[in-house]
Amino acid sequence: MLAVSDSAPNTQPQPAMSTPLPGNWHGVSDGMTTARKAIREGNLEQAEFSLTELLEFAPVEIKAWKLLARIQRQLGHIEEGIASATRALQLQNNAPTDEPLASVTLARLLWQQSEYHEAMRMLELLIEKRPDDTELSTLKLHWEMEEAV
Repeated sequence: MLAVSDSAPNTQPQPAMSTPLPGNWHGVSDGMTTARKAIREGNLEQAEFSLTELLEFAPVEIKAWKLLARIQRQLGHIEEGIASATRALQLQNNAPTDEPLASVTLARLLWQQSEYHEAMRMLELLIEKRPDDTELSTLKLHWEMEEAV
């Protein structure tokens, strides 16, 4: 027969849980370096994996989202690339910078997906912000020539 006891069960107090990190996690800087190295070596799938892993633990890293969007575009993962570029743009708009690369990337992805009107609209907004940017003007000219064909 079991007796009822007023004492606490025989357990040790558990320490507070901290945010789990993967064994190979060394921070954002090293994660970006790893992804860039994979890109240089032509291993875009590995770069995509590295950035995805990085973003699981640092989901507000704008540069990582931008790079991931570019890689996904190169891999032909258009929907994922649009989602990544959109996330970068959302983060960028919350913390403005003068580097609109995510929106250029998103415009290119939209163009590649035949969403010409949206892509051109975004590009025109960028040109308004940076009228002296010859790269943007050249891209617009190129797209206008493609549309005329």
